[in-house]
Amino acid sequence: MQRKNEWFSLLGLALGVIAGDGFAQAKQPSQDDLKAKYEAKLQEAWFVDGGWSVDFAGAKERAKKENKVVFAYFSRSYSP
Repeated sequence: MQRKNEWFSLLGLALGVIAGDGFAQAKQPSQDDLKAKYEAKLQEAWFVDGGWSVDFAGAKERAKKENKVVFAYFSRSYSP
């Protein structure tokens, strides 16, 4: 039984190394790529026509003037 557990441990270690190597070699987007995606997202119709803002301080000020709350959505998918 001990031998079987050792085998599973070695197998798990080998698979972890193989999987980890694949993740390490994955191409990470450059800052320029991320900035281009971010700028493109800001030009999409849903954002432009939806009254969205990327200025948090401005949104808080506007919400206070209009007696409304701020709906904030934070994402890092295209964050440079």
